[in-house]
Amino acid sequence: MNHHAVFELQSPFKHKDLKFTLKQTYAEHAIGRLRILVTDEPLPQRAIPIKIAKILQTPKEKRSDQQISTLLEHLAELNPFANELSSQLVKAKDKIKSIKPSTTVPVMRQLGNEKLRKTHIQIRGNYLSKGKEVTPGIPAIFDQPVQVKSPNRLTLAKWLVNNENPLTSRVMTNRLWEKIFGVGIVATSEEFGSQGELPSHPELLDWLSIEFMENGWNIKSLLKLIVTSSTYRQDSLINAEHRAKDPFNRWYSRGPRFRLSAEMIRDQALSVSGLLSSKMYGAPVRPPQPNLGVKAAFGGGIDWKTSEGEDRYRRGIYTNWRRSNPYPSMTTFDAPNREVCVVRRDRTNTPLQALVTLNDPVYVEAAVSLARKMYKVAKSENNVLSGLQEGFKLCLSRTAKEDELGKISKLFNQSLKHYENNPELADLMTGNLMDKNNDSFKNSRLAALTVVGNVLLNLDEFLMKR
Repeated sequence: MNHHAVFELQSPFKHKDLKFTLKQTYAEHAIGRLRILVTDEPLPQRAIPIKIAKILQTPKEKRSDQQISTLLEHLAELNPFANELSSQLVKAKDKIKSIKPSTTVPVMRQLGNEKLRKTHIQIRGNYLSKGKEVTPGIPAIFDQPVQVKSPNRLTLAKWLVNNENPLTSRVMTNRLWEKIFGVGIVATSEEFGSQGELPSHPELLDWLSIEFMENGWNIKSLLKLIVTSSTYRQDSLINAEHRAKDPFNRWYSRGPRFRLSAEMIRDQALSVSGLLSSKMYGAPVRPPQPNLGVKAAFGGGIDWKTSEGEDRYRRGIYTNWRRSNPYPSMTTFDAPNREVCVVRRDRTNTPLQALVTLNDPVYVEAAVSLARKMYKVAKSENNVLSGLQEGFKLCLSRTAKEDELGKISKLFNQSLKHYENNPELADLMTGNLMDKNNDSFKNSRLAALTVVGNVLLNLDEFLMKR
């Protein structure tokens, strides 16, 4: 059997002569033919590395996961296309890591059966007075519970999504329908029991819930199915016949039309103005709010120091929230104070809401930023109407009609005249709430465009989903 060994010197050999001494101490195992080759060239690459060759000598069915992974890595090294894909994969993984939260979230795990505590009925609520022992299980009031020997939380989870469970998929489907149409097929989405309303279209609810389950509980698939339906794609305009026969649109004679939620209204205003931060995760932030100088009961002052930088314009979901001091502008738009869990929000329309979107610092700053965008377009094209049209498109996603453009142009001219006569008011409008004007804009024109932007952000078409 042929054998070979390769030795590489740690440092170059400086002498002219090289002497090898071979000592063979095993007479029955002496080397019969010996050949020594010496080179000063770099060692050639082996066709198959020794490590890989050893793995290949192992029967396929006996290879470990680590050995299979090593073979795949070696194959990837030999394939230039695979190298490129591997590089892209590494970059993608690094990108995913960068958007993950910096903090870890503990996950609850059930103890083993031998460590589970025994639970007893507490007589008259006294934890020291123990009654009959109770075991975990699905409430007997529900039909056909899953029969298992040792029920646990996983048993309950499996029962919740079991195809025989008539409730879970219907509740989820109804909530998604409510998000899109404003009202669920069962209007009382928080109450599916005897005290709730009956579904307006029970067969439709059944069909959608079955589709939802058969598609693997895929929310994206269900949403696509709903929004591509002819029912959803109807015009939301109402006529006399619709008002008489279907005043609340429970029979879907027209498309949905309802006011956006508190968070959506704020985020939408920041988005069209270019201020909204896309930053994800992190600690709660404190956006601007009116300083009232009052204190909450059993607590300190409710005023706070406004966050700086992009944290000032984070999405509404990151807003710092205390039950004793909910964010004022959001509660005005029916955001709950979070004292209790709310499935379905009430939706009201009050004059106070208009005062918020016209005067709240968040919306004024959004109007100033929108005005800057309009000013840049008007300045580059040397036409103020182009700037007004740009603002209209950003807010309503359509081109302004001739009469609409005429009205906002008239508003701009009136406001411009007012601020030219009162430059201190223009400075107040554009200087206090935003960073220093670095675009060489005239404050009077910027303030006039801010008024236009404020009006655009308060249009019914902007605040309503239709």
